[in-house]
Amino acid sequence: MTKYAYSNDNEPNTSGLSEPDLRALGTIQPAGRTLRSESSQLRPIDKSNEHFSLTYFDPPAGLERHILALFDLQHYEEAWDDRHPGALGQLFFTIQGRAYAYFGDRVDRVDGGPVLFNAFDVAAPYHVDGPWRCLGASLSPFGWASLTHAPVDNCRNRFIPASELLGEDIDFFSDDLVGRCRSGEVSSEQACIEVAEWIRPRLSPIPPTHEDVIEEVLAWLGSSLNPQVDELFGTQPYSRRQIERLVKRYFGFAPRGLARKFRAIRAANLLAQPDLTDEGESEIAMAFTDQPHMIREIRRFCGYTPSRLGGSQDPLFVRLTNMQNLDRFRPYRGLDNGQKPDGPPL
Repeated sequence: MTKYAYSNDNEPNTSGLSEPDLRALGTIQPAGRTLRSESSQLRPIDKSNEHFSLTYFDPPAGLERHILALFDLQHYEEAWDDRHPGALGQLFFTIQGRAYAYFGDRVDRVDGGPVLFNAFDVAAPYHVDGPWRCLGASLSPFGWASLTHAPVDNCRNRFIPASELLGEDIDFFSDDLVGRCRSGEVSSEQACIEVAEWIRPRLSPIPPTHEDVIEEVLAWLGSSLNPQVDELFGTQPYSRRQIERLVKRYFGFAPRGLARKFRAIRAANLLAQPDLTDEGESEIAMAFTDQPHMIREIRRFCGYTPSRLGGSQDPLFVRLTNMQNLDRFRPYRGLDNGQKPDGPPL
């Protein structure tokens, strides 16, 4: 039993979103309950602008613990370069365009077929020959583990053909779905529903004690913008070495590296918000040695720095450093000054 739960003013409502806000700050932990939707229709949220069209949806009832969000992203430009923070697992399908992701000397080409990815050591540069369209599902740590059963630390810094982890059925499903998306036979919402319903029967249990570890790690990450590693140990019936191994398996990094990455992503997310107060900005700064340290860390893990620090003002960057629908769990309660980030899944 973890020591974090919903606060009274953050109880989820029937839409699957918490009140009074729709977003959570950072990485947070499951409260051990299933949210229900009163409708079979997914609730679309449109985050489009003149550069791209982005719609994301809450997952269908019963999948909230495993799927954080379903999304459809279309970018209109013919070619562009960017970086991706790669903080959460994702299954996606390329409908149009071609992309190249760079991991050191290796280039992963994404130009068709379903793809999985998870943790990146640093924000990965990529090039896209557009126009580009992809859709898919952002997976929670529970979703990745239950769907793939692949250790995240073995999947870091890769775009993986989904059939390697999910079998050839995913290719047959993808060929049919992508073809109907290209022809306009299926809507964005229906395509996302089909992705979720393909995933549903393929989720299988993970050991309950491992689920407890995942929940405790999420709670630990959500307890502070800069959680201390020693606070994680002693909460489970495992040795320090065993916990480190399990954290790597389900999150891709040792605890210290995991905390460092999410500190940078969450700080960038908050600093990109136009209504961040001076007090909130000071609290973020206290999580780092000094401002140059903060800038280096954000640039390392996000690829850019927010405009507040003299960096990127790209709206897609702002959205990619947000973690949609983690409001199902209790958020980090610091910075309690009204900042409510919103954006698509990572």
